[in-house]
Amino acid sequence: MTGLSATLWRDAIIVAAVVSVVGMNCLGIQCASAQIVPDYAAPHGGARPQDGDRRADKRRDPVPFLAFAGLRPGMKVLDMGAGAGYSTELVARDIGPTSVVYGQNPPDNFERVRNAFATRAATPAMKNSAALVRPYDDPLPATST
Repeated sequence: MTGLSATLWRDAIIVAAVVSVVGMNCLGIQCASAQIVPDYAAPHGGARPQDGDRRADKRRDPVPFLAFAGLRPGMKVLDMGAGAGYSTELVARDIGPTSVVYGQNPPDNFERVRNAFATRAATPAMKNSAALVRPYDDPLPATST
């Protein structure tokens, strides 16, 4: 009897999954897996002028992070704890010039990190970024939404 109930339980789960997928498709709801994923590797590589960033790209392998984030043109993105801005620049490159990425760091961040972010923010790749020095519990000003 236990084998029969386990089989029925498995079948019920499969039927529920199929019904939910069919229902979402009939209602016009797109699944994330069905969307076309941009080539996040394309804007990087040789386009990154700093040697340190190209080495970091090899070590950090940012493409899975960018794909997971699902970045698209037109988005507003918050990079909390941006540090020197490595990820902020990656996001800025991917979301394009009509979007904005906020690189937030806390007020008590090290001066070296603040200076590194300011240097990076002055590059053309970061023209659609904004540096924010704000605490983690209040990372965005009201005017940014």
